[in-house]
Amino acid sequence: MKCLIIPVLLFSFTSFGQISNIDLTREVTANKNSIQTQPPFEATSVRQDIKIDKSKRWRLDGNKILTGGLLVISGAAKGFNEGLQFNWDGFNSIFPKANPQWFWPAYSFKNKYKDGDPAKGAKFPLSTSVLVMFTDQYHLNNFIQRASMTGALVIKIGEGKKPFRHYLFDALYYTICYQAGFHAIYYPIARRN
Repeated sequence: MKCLIIPVLLFSFTSFGQISNIDLTREVTANKNSIQTQPPFEATSVRQDIKIDKSKRWRLDGNKILTGGLLVISGAAKGFNEGLQFNWDGFNSIFPKANPQWFWPAYSFKNKYKDGDPAKGAKFPLSTSVLVMFTDQYHLNNFIQRASMTGALVIKIGEGKKPFRHYLFDALYYTICYQAGFHAIYYPIARRN
């Protein structure tokens, strides 16, 4: 049955494309017995430039600068964390007087516990969960990274619908912002390791 229906449909579609001998240059109006004729359409060789509405272009405005700055901060906080965790010698050579009890994650994770002992419980209420960012630099950097990323996301959500290509440009721009922040902090620490 399918083999019969498909050719019939294709044949019916092609039959509408046949040329008839109707004069398409005349326009018939509904006035009383008067027929108005139009001259045949002539293609002109005048070139008309296509102009794009400037409001439809992707541009770097104040909103993108603010959200891009937040992503630079987010990337810098992530780069700082990676430097602290995996390149302690490089960080210590840049900041020799930095307190390892606050900065080095190998020691600083104990700051959230009473007397540095996990068996004794939290140092203060919520120090192991919601307020962990006040116990060491590693967790403070995590808080900064997530807060700035969330802030940028909330601001971007309020912009409204845009053409698809704007989303591609946004993804490229925000990736560059995040990576610039990350590399600006991480590589100076990693080079000194």
